Amino acid sequence: MKENGLGALFLRQLVMAIPWGIIFLVVLFIAAAAMKQQIKESIQYGTRTAVYETFGLGFQMVGPVKQNIKEGIELVAKTAKDEIKDLLSDPQVKQDLKETMGYGGEKLK
Repeated sequence: MKENGLGALFLRQLVMAIPWGIIFLVVLFIAAAAMKQQIKESIQYGTRTAVYETFGLGFQMVGPVKQNIKEGIELVAKTAKDEIKDLLSDPQVKQDLKETMGYGGEKLK
């Protein structure tokens, strides 16, 4: 039996692998095309379902959303009021405000 060189052995294996690579690529492209169609259909289904649910529940959702917005605004206003009250009760802030107002009054004269 004749000993083949490393280059000849590499070429022989490469020639044997090329048909399998082509088959693999063909199968991969077929699978990708099928998955692309499935993904496209699923996006269309999701869009249609979202539109249907939005318009089907639209009038039922207006009341709770309006109530949640109102409660959110009230909570923010109450929190801001409490924060300002705490800030103004600090003696250092009171002194700084008096000095600022006094300086502003002198500047206007």
